[in-house]
Amino acid sequence: MWQQQLAPGELGLCEQTCREPDATETQGNCKENLQEEGWRGGSPYSPQPGSEWQEACESCRCISGRSVCTQHCPLLTCAQGEVAVQEPGSCCPTCRQETPEEQPASCRHLTELRNLTKGPCYLDQVEVTYCSGHCPSSTNVLLEEPYLQSQCDCCSYRLDPDNPVRILNLHCPGGRTELVVLPVIHSCQCSECQGGDFSKR
Repeated sequence: MWQQQLAPGELGLCEQTCREPDATETQGNCKENLQEEGWRGGSPYSPQPGSEWQEACESCRCISGRSVCTQHCPLLTCAQGEVAVQEPGSCCPTCRQETPEEQPASCRHLTELRNLTKGPCYLDQVEVTYCSGHCPSSTNVLLEEPYLQSQCDCCSYRLDPDNPVRILNLHCPGGRTELVVLPVIHSCQCSECQGGDFSKR
């Protein structure tokens, strides 16, 4: 028995099978002594010149012993925050919201030099540590209370356990100074956002 598999849009021999014992196979073409039998969607049929059928997501025609299959999908334009995906069992791609899996967490611990000011007082070129990036967030629908379940992680910080703050002297007009406290961030990580239950908003 021989059966050819076609990729979408590919030109190939019509799918056929040979019934034994009255059949022979030559270069992948089934030649039956009495009757030729083809396959359409896993079921046997007798192909006729110009016959048409639907196969999965394609329209096919049998022309001179060859399958000509085409697939037509509408032009797809996704909105901002959406991506085109091929859902299992669907013929054409559709738009859906990006998920946290498509946006991996990237909460990073960074350091930069900043010029600090407080009123008329200032201090130039101070090394400041901070956190920056994004973390997963999502809201799912439930069939019972509370009906909505939100996960909201934020790019959060951990202060240096040995020296959680630095005391700085800002320069002020008239030669005076002003003391300020600068937190020292030791590390950054995605953790649950603080400030309330976002599912009740």
